[in-house]
Amino acid sequence: MSDIIRKATLDDIEDLLKIENECFVDPWKRKDLDYELMENPINEVLVLEKDMKLIGFIDYMITFNSATISQVAILPPYRGKGYARSLLDAMEKSFPKDDIDNVVETITLEVRVSNEKAINLYEKNGYEKVTIKPKYYSNGEDALYMVKRLLVCQ
Repeated sequence: MSDIIRKATLDDIEDLLKIENECFVDPWKRKDLDYELMENPINEVLVLEKDMKLIGFIDYMITFNSATISQVAILPPYRGKGYARSLLDAMEKSFPKDDIDNVVETITLEVRVSNEKAINLYEKNGYEKVTIKPKYYSNGEDALYMVKRLLVCQ
């Protein structure tokens, strides 16, 4: 069996909710995921299947020349095996390349300051720490704002 990364569909909603509930302190609700999949015109969700089981996803938006990662999640038994990196790579490969006016120049994200494993993953993939956003999360935890620059002017 092989790993498949593809665009999410409404048929994936139950699996996405399961991953949300297993991976996040403050998981999104069905209405949030429905909005991301059906109504948000600038949003993309890619899912990762292993042996026909959905084990992770990445949720991101593209606005003009920037992409913003909303969420990256991998089920706990599959962490540390390169799946999150595969989703980050697939996201970057999905960016428009044929229209110079819409080339994604930067990727941004917020991550809990306590999520050291995610911070290390992002740093290994070229993301830089920019600033702390105080009390960003609903429980009052700070967020680390990170950026990856894809287009560097010289």
